[in-house]
Amino acid sequence: MNKDTYESRENRRRELLSKIGDLSRLNQQASNLFDERIGEFLGINHTDARCLDIVQRIGRVSPGQLAIHSGLTTGAVTAVVDRLEAAGYVQRARDAVDRRKLWVEPTPHVNALVETVFGVYDLIGPLMMKHFSIEQLEGISAFLRMGSLINQALAEGLRENTKPTIDTAAQLTHARQFRRAIDALAPGLAADLDRLLPPAKN
Repeated sequence: MNKDTYESRENRRRELLSKIGDLSRLNQQASNLFDERIGEFLGINHTDARCLDIVQRIGRVSPGQLAIHSGLTTGAVTAVVDRLEAAGYVQRARDAVDRRKLWVEPTPHVNALVETVFGVYDLIGPLMMKHFSIEQLEGISAFLRMGSLINQALAEGLRENTKPTIDTAAQLTHARQFRRAIDALAPGLAADLDRLLPPAKN
């Protein structure tokens, strides 16, 4: 590959990455809007909806596991489960073998709601997927896994390096502290991404 061809491909790659970044933000906004509407329909707040999604997706979790998956404290999880149970969306159940263990499970009612509402993707999904080859779908899958890994790392970095109740003068200081932490994390994150999908060859 000659130098001009290489530079042209690299420029095109940068343009596409920039475009993907913009489109990802728009997609996230649309997803957030849909999540808000679901929360309004169910009568629950964003945190409760996030926890309900975890419980419904996994099927059965302990309060401790829910705290880990949601990033909440165990005390906050208890309050969330209380609200979701009162709404009829989850139920607490004792372990059949070890009665000291407590599980949080989705109710048949919420399972039916989720199956009905999110079942639309069974129709819409194939309409979208027919536009992509198997190789492209594998690439999309890898991109989404990478995005999840990166966002989890960024969320943890924000939690460790910023404070939500600081004055505006200190915000930039905390933002720079977060950036330094992520810069230090980048090599390890790059290795994790390479394990998900080897870098593309030019």
